[in-house]
Amino acid sequence: MTANRDSLLNNVIFFFFALFIFSSTFSIALSQISFGFSLLAFVILVILRRFNPFVGNLRNFYLAIGLYLLWMTLSLLVNDSIPKSLSALKEEWLFSVIPVGVYLFRQKHYRGALVIALAAGVIIVSIYGIIQHFTGVNWFKDYGLIEAANHTFYAIGGFRHNLTYGNYLAVAAMFLTSLAILRGKPLLSAPNLVILVAGMLGLVGTVMSYSRTAVAALPLGLIGLTWLKGKRWVLASTVVLVLTAGLTFLFVGTLAYKYKLAFERDLTGQQESSRLFIWKKSWAIIADHPVLGVGQGNFENAYAAKLDTTRHETRTRPHAHNDILNFAAIAGIPGATFFILIWVTLYYHLHQIWQRSDPRSDKRIFAGAATMAGAVFFLTSLTEATFADEEVRQLLMAIWAAGLWPMLSKKSEDEANEIKSP
Repeated sequence: MTANRDSLLNNVIFFFFALFIFSSTFSIALSQISFGFSLLAFVILVILRRFNPFVGNLRNFYLAIGLYLLWMTLSLLVNDSIPKSLSALKEEWLFSVIPVGVYLFRQKHYRGALVIALAAGVIIVSIYGIIQHFTGVNWFKDYGLIEAANHTFYAIGGFRHNLTYGNYLAVAAMFLTSLAILRGKPLLSAPNLVILVAGMLGLVGTVMSYSRTAVAALPLGLIGLTWLKGKRWVLASTVVLVLTAGLTFLFVGTLAYKYKLAFERDLTGQQESSRLFIWKKSWAIIADHPVLGVGQGNFENAYAAKLDTTRHETRTRPHAHNDILNFAAIAGIPGATFFILIWVTLYYHLHQIWQRSDPRSDKRIFAGAATMAGAVFFLTSLTEATFADEEVRQLLMAIWAAGLWPMLSKKSEDEANEIKSP
């Protein structure tokens, strides 16, 4: 009876987590509702099995997250808008994706299915984004798309903004492409072909979004992937980069012009949309609140207070357009330090897995894919507060779990292996 109960709970956790991953490609509401059910079933299983998913080899990683959460909580307690800060802080529940994901990815009979769930969603939304780019249609929404040039449009998929769509697809495409290439089996064998097609379509969809930083991050990600794969892949990656660049200028020729304009704008630092302008104002906020920051959810008001209306500075910002600066502003320099510490411990563990695992093992392959996808995410966060974007962040949490599952503690590993599917 106990085995049947645990097996049922295990399958419930998996079903809703797979739905969460699939629907994260197009719907924040459906994905988070799905994950909520998966998390609930996971908590029940943890209680019934009496095991602790936070002990063992990932203890330091979870400790870094705990320090970050503690400081974020302290920072909101010292500001004047506690209810608003609490509302903004609720997004931190997405960290719970990691232990659930680690538990599921550790089970081989679920691991491949979760990857296919992501690949299927990416294929659908990438094709939809390509259609949007050339036609301007925006099904299921009551508003149109922004026209780019030459009768093309900024693709947004099922999201509200092209930057969210571009950043999401860039991270997902890098993860899937890395998985397909790092696998030891023939590149075009099924289901590897599905994963590779999803990755390639995701790369194209990213370009169609006109998300400049996401597009710029992809070649760097592919170069990093080549480094992981080995020298003999240098030629193949070069061909991919050349073809990608050619297709970009052929179908999205105005993207290069937009890069030129953005570069000139950002270097001057005079326009309100310039990143240098935004970063200078953000630094002023940090200088005034270096220890605890202004609190989650209060950046926009603090930013508005730094604008000089005599110079016609009127445009406010919800974040600092850089993750590290954003956390330094809302939670002080210690908050930004703890955020960096999470990334440092993450990559320390991924490096451990990569170095200690068999080159053809899933452990090494998934750690490598998570490494490259995380790098692309971090690159996008240099000009956007990508971590504050729930759609992209929840994908990142799932990818972190996909890379970290080999670090599951021995006791938790035994628990995962004991529970079999019927």
